[in-house]
Amino acid sequence: MADVTEINERIVAEADDRGGSLLVDEFLTLIEQYHSHERPGIAWATLEAYTEAMAGTDHGHSHDMEGVLDAVDDRLTDGEYRTDAFYRVGDDRVSVYPASWHDALGGEIDLREYVSFLTNLDLDDENGAELGANGGGVPEQLLIEVAGIVGRADPETVKSRLEDLREQHELVEGADQHPNARVRLPENADNLRDSSVDS
Repeated sequence: MADVTEINERIVAEADDRGGSLLVDEFLTLIEQYHSHERPGIAWATLEAYTEAMAGTDHGHSHDMEGVLDAVDDRLTDGEYRTDAFYRVGDDRVSVYPASWHDALGGEIDLREYVSFLTNLDLDDENGAELGANGGGVPEQLLIEVAGIVGRADPETVKSRLEDLREQHELVEGADQHPNARVRLPENADNLRDSSVDS
């Protein structure tokens, strides 16, 4: 008898709240963030179970769940990071981030490692800009998402760790206090400190 996926109702509720504007990327990200799993990515059967759960919601939204599975399958790759792809990360498992990231950081809890890894990725401008790759700082919300998914940690726990590291000056952000400020290691932020001293 096949294992039955235990549905996390928070995922279904959050996805349903977004109604017809729910993107495939957002749906897969929600599942990978909040569905409990011990291995990288989520099983294809788990994704199918959530699409069935969403198809069963009755709040007036039209969720094309069959289209979700097709879209994920069409965009699956074994390659490196692209903004338009999903990734195979094992037998019949899928992730919003590449297998190489899970191999390098899987289960890691130190956010400094994520900032260092992401800022040192060598990606083209189109695929690297949102990550802060090639030396830019990592947008805070994206850092929380990547660390939660690859590190398999609850996003609220990741936020708490980030706040602790900021208070200890182990990670720094721009002085403008933007809600999605870019997070950097201190050695990459000397120019920020210099500019704040001059102002």
